[in-house]
Amino acid sequence: MIAHFDWIPLPGNVADLTEKLIEKHNPKWKLGGSLGIHPRCLADMALSGFRRLETFSFDLDVAYSHEAWRGRIRASAGVGASLSPEGVIVFDRELQALLAEKFPQEPLAVLHRVFAAIGKAA
Repeated sequence: MIAHFDWIPLPGNVADLTEKLIEKHNPKWKLGGSLGIHPRCLADMALSGFRRLETFSFDLDVAYSHEAWRGRIRASAGVGASLSPEGVIVFDRELQALLAEKFPQEPLAVLHRVFAAIGKAA
């Protein structure tokens, strides 16, 4: 089994505006806009000898406090793994302000998608 768990950016939702802020601070980051469906893993599985491939997906809202969402994003490839320590601080302050202005409710409901591909070894 290969499984993914991705936030889903839809126009104006918290994931979308967060991704736009990441792109502002890190223009080299190209991982945004995911639909949470990963067809490439099917080819990888087939080429590795797996057969009877099946996939499934489902959506759910994941509850995050503002602090937890900021921590999740600071730990992401587009922020903590690629910005300078000072850049992370500046980014985090802007994300904090964005959440307070656009999404003051807590907890946040952040749309995520679970995608899984299952196969049988040949």
